[in-house]
Amino acid sequence: MRRTTIFRSSRVGWTAAALVFAAANLSAQVSTGTEQQTQGPTVHVVQTGETLWDLAQTYLGDPFLWPEIYRFNTTVVEDPHWIFPGEELWLGPRGEEPTEIVAIEPTELDTAQAQQVDPPPEQIAPPTPPPVAPPPPPTETAPTVFQRPPPQATVAARQSSAAYRYRPVRRGEFYAAGFLTEGESLPWASVVGRVGKAALPSLPASSDGMIHGEVDITAPSGAAYQVGDSLLVTRLTRRVDQWGTIVVPTGIVRVTNVAGSSVRARIVTQFDRVTDAQSAIPLETFDDPGYVVPVPVENGSMGEILAVRDIEAMVGPQDIVFVNLGRSDGVALGDVFEILDSSRPGAGGAAQPWVSVGILHIVHVREHTASGFVLNVNDTGIGTGTPVRLIRKMPS
Repeated sequence: MRRTTIFRSSRVGWTAAALVFAAANLSAQVSTGTEQQTQGPTVHVVQTGETLWDLAQTYLGDPFLWPEIYRFNTTVVEDPHWIFPGEELWLGPRGEEPTEIVAIEPTELDTAQAQQVDPPPEQIAPPTPPPVAPPPPPTETAPTVFQRPPPQATVAARQSSAAYRYRPVRRGEFYAAGFLTEGESLPWASVVGRVGKAALPSLPASSDGMIHGEVDITAPSGAAYQVGDSLLVTRLTRRVDQWGTIVVPTGIVRVTNVAGSSVRARIVTQFDRVTDAQSAIPLETFDDPGYVVPVPVENGSMGEILAVRDIEAMVGPQDIVFVNLGRSDGVALGDVFEILDSSRPGAGGAAQPWVSVGILHIVHVREHTASGFVLNVNDTGIGTGTPVRLIRKMPS
C-alpha cells in the first residue's frame, strides 16, 4: 500500500485545500458516468457457508473455475478449500491499491511562519478548480452499483481472457500426482545425492537437493541418457495388492552431464524433498487437453478407490487417491467422478443408496488405474473400497 504524507501547516493547508477541492470535483464527475463504463474486477465479501466452488458457480458460471478466483487472492486465502466470513476476495486481477494517508503534526516553526506570512482567511479567494471535461452520458445498458450484470453476462464479457478459461489439467498437476506401477517393471535410476560435500564433517551423510541445485544419478543398466533429457524423481512407498507400488513424485530434473552410468542433473521443479536413495525415471509425455470443458454424463462408469497416496487419518481436499479405472475403461485426463457413500441412513431409517460425498478430478491416467485429485469432501468415511461414479466426461 502506498503512503501519502500530509503536512498540517497553514501554508500547506491552503494548497492542500485546493487539491482536495479539485479532486472532489473530479471524483464527483467520474462517479456520475465514467466509473460505470470502466469494467473492473468485482470484490466479494465472504458470507458464512460459502466456498470458492460456490463463488465460481455464481460469478463465473462454472464451479470448476474456482482455481482462477484463488489465484487472485493468494495473499488472503492460505488454503483454497477454507475461506472465512468477512474476507474480501477479488474476482479478477487487482487494480491500483488504495492510498494510505499519514498526517504529520505541524512544528512550532510552521506555526510561527504561518502567523507572520499568511493573510487572514477571509482575504484569500477560494481556489479555482481546473476545468474538467464532462463525462459521456451513461448508456442504458451500463451496469451500476445498484444493478449488476447477471453472472452469464459477466462470463460472456470475459471469455476472451485466458485467465478465465477452464483448463482440465495443468502440467504441474499431472506430474505431481503420482501413480500405481500396476506391477510393471519400470527402468528406475538411483539418486546418489546432491552435488557438493557438506560444509561440516558432522552433518549427516544424507543430503537434500534444492531447486536449481544438482544431483548425481546412477542410470540403470542399458539406459542411454543424453544431455537435456528430463527425469521424474520419485519416492517408491508401499505396495497395493495386485496393483503394484505407489509412486510419489518429488521433483523433475534435467540432465546436464553424462559419463557412462554416472549422470548429473539439475533440479528444475520440486514437489517435495529430493534426497538420496530416491528413484528416477524418464519423464512421461504430458498431452495437454487444452481448454476443453468436461460435459455432464448420466449413468457413468462405476469404480472404487484402491488406495490413498499419502497415509492420513482422513481424506480431505487436495489429497490424491487411486481408482481402479484407466485408459482401457475410457477414462481420460480431466474426467470428473463423484465419491459415493451407500451406508448413510435415509428417510425413515432406510438406507439411501449412492449418496454423493465428494468430487474427484482425474489428473493422471494409466492403462488400468487413474489418479484423482480430491476437490471437496462432505464426509470423513472415504478410503479403500469407497465407490466412485463418472459424472463429467472429457469430449473425445
